[in-house]
Amino acid sequence: MDFSQLSPRERLVAEQAIETLRALDKAADEAPHGKGLACMEACIHDKGFGLLRSMMSSAASARTEAQKKGSACGPVPAVERPNSKPVSPARF
Repeated sequence: MDFSQLSPRERLVAEQAIETLRALDKAADEAPHGKGLACMEACIHDKGFGLLRSMMSSAASARTEAQKKGSACGPVPAVERPNSKPVSPARF
């Protein structure tokens, strides 16, 4: 991949991804013994989801059709949910 050919949006996402990777490395290095995965997962919750939200926001804002407000492109059927009330025995 030729990084000199990246658009400004792509460059920003690449920089954010590198920052997230560095934060993961730091979390793994500083984690207490036996807690490495838990610390890295916490880092993903803190940094990784923010990166994904930022990328989604950038992708959506670059497309005018994503900004349109209106009804869904098709009908959305309601999901049938089971009744949470217990069935009472029939009385005769």
